[in-house]
Amino acid sequence: MTVDLIAFLAFGLFIQAAILFAEVVINFKKPILLKIIILIISFAFAWRGVGFLYSYYYGYNRWALEIPQALLPAGAICLFAYIYEHKLKWHIIFFGLSLFVTQLLILLYFRFIDPVNADIPLWSLSGVRGKIAKYLKVFFVIILFSINLRIILKILTKYTPQNIYFKQLRNWTLWILVLQFLSGISFVTSHYFKFDKYNNTAYFILLLFNYILVLLLLFRPKFLNRSNLKIKLGDLFDKKVDGDLSTNLFVEMFFTNLYYLNKDASVEDLKTKLSVSSEMLSNFLYNNYGTGLIDLINKNRINYFIDLVNTGKYGNYTIDALAQEAGFNSRFHLYKSFKKFHGGTPSDFVRSVHD
Repeated sequence: MTVDLIAFLAFGLFIQAAILFAEVVINFKKPILLKIIILIISFAFAWRGVGFLYSYYYGYNRWALEIPQALLPAGAICLFAYIYEHKLKWHIIFFGLSLFVTQLLILLYFRFIDPVNADIPLWSLSGVRGKIAKYLKVFFVIILFSINLRIILKILTKYTPQNIYFKQLRNWTLWILVLQFLSGISFVTSHYFKFDKYNNTAYFILLLFNYILVLLLLFRPKFLNRSNLKIKLGDLFDKKVDGDLSTNLFVEMFFTNLYYLNKDASVEDLKTKLSVSSEMLSNFLYNNYGTGLIDLINKNRINYFIDLVNTGKYGNYTIDALAQEAGFNSRFHLYKSFKKFHGGTPSDFVRSVHD
């Protein structure tokens, strides 16, 4: 391996992360919190690229390399918690903050209270100080790996990729989790090597995995840029609280299982499936979504129709066939809802995408 390859890949990671940051600012519409999370992750990747570039030429530096070490996994946990729950629970926020604050406090402690040169990795220290640094890293790594493993198992056992959202999101998530897992192994392995120009295989592998992760974020499923999609993986990120069961059941039925694609979808049918009264269902919808069931169904069908067309895999489908795929009983109902929730006509939209 040529010694300049590390510097080249580190600089490339910084450029890719900067591109990702700009692309998210320009193209990501909503939800805002998810946008902020991805921006934080892209900033952390850019910091890591600069940190590796600095350390390659001037030697190891804790502040350059170890802040991203805390930001990236904390951001990843929040990313998947929000995608699969559409909100951040307090325990997810607490864990992410704990990871970052712990790392920051360690750096500050060994900078001002018990000074240790910034070019000395803390895990290489002898005595109690080095052991504490190692134990804390091992503790957080075990938790992160456990969470990643739980997500992977939930996706493999619960996710049934029978629609365009699940197919795209399932594959994208699994790739990121696997690469994040390998990246973590590379980072732990790199701790056993001094950062110099002649012993850098572990760092090269780590940078390569990070580079691919940034590309995956850059080429994320397009519907995430504007999505109100709610997908739940059971109680993976959710702590059960009183009164929350109805919300979980509705999200599971309506969004995760794509109830709105059912051509027989109606208030009578859904209330029976959820075992609630019409009044309770109506109040729930207006309190949580500000609309009635029919509008909520048609709005999500239109979004699904748009995403079907954007995939490019249905170019030989007629408008009528696409309407059926999106849950509409007829071309007329598709056109009516498309004008209401999107504007223009489905035919014009299809032509604009294919052209």
